[in-house]
Amino acid sequence: MIVMASSQRPTSLETLAARYLNKRRGKPAFRGAPPAGRAAAKILKPLAAKFGPGTDRLAEHWGEIVGDRLAGWSSPDAIRGGTLYIIAKGPAGALIEADAPRILERLKTISGASAPARLRVKQGNPRPVGEGSHTLVNREVKKDMSEGVEIDPDARLSSALKRFERANERRKRGE
Repeated sequence: MIVMASSQRPTSLETLAARYLNKRRGKPAFRGAPPAGRAAAKILKPLAAKFGPGTDRLAEHWGEIVGDRLAGWSSPDAIRGGTLYIIAKGPAGALIEADAPRILERLKTISGASAPARLRVKQGNPRPVGEGSHTLVNREVKKDMSEGVEIDPDARLSSALKRFERANERRKRGE
């Protein structure tokens, strides 16, 4: 006859299951990789600050840089060695070369110290905005483009503040 010690009491099924699970508990689930955009932003931000904007960013602001009339006849092609290469249709190339000092000044206001220092114009069919990796320009941004670089410092400040205010409104709306 087997006699049980009085100190041992029968265990319930739930207690046995809890002990079993505690002994064989697995590792926590793997968290996964962080989003690739976050890692790319860490690399690209310093490079953009060092080397200046790319042609995609210039194409977004092309009407503001060269004016609406010339923007329809030309587009930025590439930036190499401090030179901005522009593709222009027909006689627009001569107009762009004649207007080069003003265009270079506007490039400096958009991209800062890393702006291209020279322009080179090639004859050809410009790439329309929206083709390739360029984005379509909405009406509100076109309104920004119609404002040129004013000569008067107060007018320049006023137009810059208006553009800043509209950009913040677009950002709040999620555009």
